[in-house]
Amino acid sequence: MTLGLRYSLFYRLGGQPLNIYENNQPVNYNPTTNVYSSADPIGTENFAKSDVIASFDGLEPRFAASFQLNDNTSFKASYQRMNQYIHLISNTNAPTPLDVWAPSGKFIKPQISDQFAVGYFKNLADNTYSLETELYYKTTDNRIDYIDGADIIANNEIETDILNGETRAYGFEFLLKKNTGKLTGWFAYTLSKSEQRTPGRTASETGINNGDWYNTPYDRTHDLSITAIYTLSKKWNFGTNFVYQTGRPTTYPSGQYLFDDITVPNFTSRYDERLPAYHRLDISATLTPKQKRKRKWKSEWVFGVYNLYFRRNASSINFFENEETGLNEARRTSIFGAAIPAITYNFKF
Repeated sequence: MTLGLRYSLFYRLGGQPLNIYENNQPVNYNPTTNVYSSADPIGTENFAKSDVIASFDGLEPRFAASFQLNDNTSFKASYQRMNQYIHLISNTNAPTPLDVWAPSGKFIKPQISDQFAVGYFKNLADNTYSLETELYYKTTDNRIDYIDGADIIANNEIETDILNGETRAYGFEFLLKKNTGKLTGWFAYTLSKSEQRTPGRTASETGINNGDWYNTPYDRTHDLSITAIYTLSKKWNFGTNFVYQTGRPTTYPSGQYLFDDITVPNFTSRYDERLPAYHRLDISATLTPKQKRKRKWKSEWVFGVYNLYFRRNASSINFFENEETGLNEARRTSIFGAAIPAITYNFKF
C-alpha cells in the first residue's frame, strides 16, 4: 500500500493589462435567442509584473494498493486527485493541431480531477504470457469549452468565448503480452467514453448543447493496437505495428438556410458526428552490428515504413460551396496520405 500527499500553489502574475467587463461577465447571453456572444470590455486594469492577479492552491492526495493472490496473480486499486492550472482549448471547428493553451486566472478556474482505478494482473504459461486489465473512472471540474461561433485562434481575450463545465471519462483496458521466444509482442485494447457537460451560469441559461452531456474532442470508443517483434538473429529483428481508433468527434452542418441572401449553415449538436476511423500499419527492420566486447559504443540501424498501405486518415473535414456547381462539398484534410520510409541511426555509449 502506498499513500501520498502533495500541495500545489499557482500564481498568475501581471505584466499585461486585463479587460474589465460589466457585472464581471466576459460572455453575454441573449434569453430571447438563447445565444451566447462575446462581451465588449468597459475598461482595462493594469498590473505590474510582480503583481498577483489570481492565486490558486490545493491538496493532491494519492493512494495505491495491490494484493498478491499467488506468484502469478495480483489485484490493484488506486485513487488520485490532481489540480491542473493550464487549460487546453480545442479548435472551434474540427480536430486539428491548432489548439490553444490558457492559464488559470481572473476568469478561468483550475481544473480539479479525481480518478479511480481497479486492475487485475496474471502471468500465464510460466511467464511466457502476461495479462493485465483495468477499469477506471475519472471526473474533472472546471473544464472549459468554447461557445458557438467562437474564434479562439490568436485571441487575446479568450475569456469572452468560453464557459465552465465538467467532464467524466470511464473505460476498460486490456493488455495481453508475449514475453519470451523469437516472436514477442502485445495486443492492447481500450473501450472508453469521454463526455462533457457545460450548463448555463444560471437556471435561465441554456449552456452549451442545452446543458446535456456531449462527447469531448478526445472521445474514442475503440482503441486497438497490435505489435509483433520477430528476432531472426543477434543482428536482425523485424517489427510490425497496427493501430485502429474510432474517429474523433466533430460537428457537421446538417443543413442550411438563406437570410438576407446570405447562406447560413445549421449545425448538429456539439460533437455529435465523427471523423472516419483512424488506422494504419507500420513495419520496421533493425540491424545491430556486431559489437566489440571492450568497446563502450553501441549502435543500431532501423529501417521502417510508416503507413504501409497509404491510408489517408482524416485530421479534419470542412464544408465548402463548389463555385462551379453551387453544391456543398466536404473536403478532408490528411496530414499523411502516403507511405513514409525512414532510416534511423541509434547509438549509446
